[in-house]
Amino acid sequence: MSVFAIGSAATGAWFAQVLVTDMRASRLLAAEAIASNLKARMRANEEGVSAGGYTASWEALACARGCSALALAGDDMRRFHEAVARQLGPRAYGDAHCDARGHCLISIDWDGREWLAWRLKP
Repeated sequence: MSVFAIGSAATGAWFAQVLVTDMRASRLLAAEAIASNLKARMRANEEGVSAGGYTASWEALACARGCSALALAGDDMRRFHEAVARQLGPRAYGDAHCDARGHCLISIDWDGREWLAWRLKP
């Protein structure tokens, strides 16, 4: 009976560790997909990158057609933040910063720790 109890406890601990590792991997994959989407949007909107639209406030209205490059960048950032909140939860935070030369950094933090940091030149 004691052998069975020890085996069950070890299996339970292993199973709990597998669940934690799986959740961490799922969050990382989601973060990479979200960042990849923003990266593609930034590459398609180089004028918005140059104008600083990806560093400015992301409080923008939905922009479907006929938007300026700056408004489109604001919409892209709004979508990025919504995706981070929806897919990674309230403990996640994402941001993008671009310098004057157009070099950008897309980052996603989880619980105050950096999970992802992509540098890119759109």
